[in-house]
Amino acid sequence: MAGNSGRPGLKVSSKTASILLALTTGGEHTLSTLADHTRLPLSTVYRLLNDLASSPIVERTADGRYRPGPALRGLSHTPVPPTLDTRGPLALQDLATALQLTVRLGVLRNGDIAYIEKTPDMVPGTSFPNRARLPVHATALGKALLAYAPAVVVQRFAVGVLARFTEYTATNSSELYRAVVHARLHGFATSDRELNLDVRGVAAPVLDTGGVATAAIEVHVPDLDPSTLARVNPALILATRALARELAPTTYRIDAIPRPAGAGIHPRHSPPEAGQPHGPARAHRTHTVA
Repeated sequence: MAGNSGRPGLKVSSKTASILLALTTGGEHTLSTLADHTRLPLSTVYRLLNDLASSPIVERTADGRYRPGPALRGLSHTPVPPTLDTRGPLALQDLATALQLTVRLGVLRNGDIAYIEKTPDMVPGTSFPNRARLPVHATALGKALLAYAPAVVVQRFAVGVLARFTEYTATNSSELYRAVVHARLHGFATSDRELNLDVRGVAAPVLDTGGVATAAIEVHVPDLDPSTLARVNPALILATRALARELAPTTYRIDAIPRPAGAGIHPRHSPPEAGQPHGPARAHRTHTVA
């Protein structure tokens, strides 16, 4: 047992670190409370604290208690900002558990959708990077992303003949455009057996502070009946808004999102004629996954 410690194998540096961590929990501490907290012998805590108290790291009060000294209090802490890669899987896990349905989170990447998935069981969900990809036009995820994307992004997908996956897939760009307008009007998108005959989905965007979708969350539903949507959509919208706030905690307000001029689509607009740009080309931000 190293150093007469109640915790076998600890080096002096580890014992010292344990004491310093205990001190940073706040307030002033006695020898006995520190010994209890660190599970170190009272004699060891006394010996190490005496050494630390001779430096600016630890202060000893007049009544024999200990607290962080100016050097310890002055240590800088750089918080790690939340990211979609770290927060997204947690949001999916909560949503899958609440609804007991399979959920996905996706982002636009190189012409298709990079995504992760979580089922409502104890099996861990997939995590970024995930090599699987989804087509944009045949999924609720894709329609939700396009509904809140810059116009140049919408135009890229809503032209030409689109790939058919099932008899329900929209292969005409005008059909896709109408679906995207519908998603913009209602705040969510749907897909009905368009990629797989066994899958129906509803999706909502995760918006940045400019009102542009950086991601979307999709829920696989048994049907698209109004009663099903009424049960699923409140939890889905709550999950997307909560995730958006986490990713932009100091500036995000769902009721004050500006619509940048020329970004996205407007329900009064008609689909662009072939070869004609829909709105000005704009630089845009798109969340990517490594």
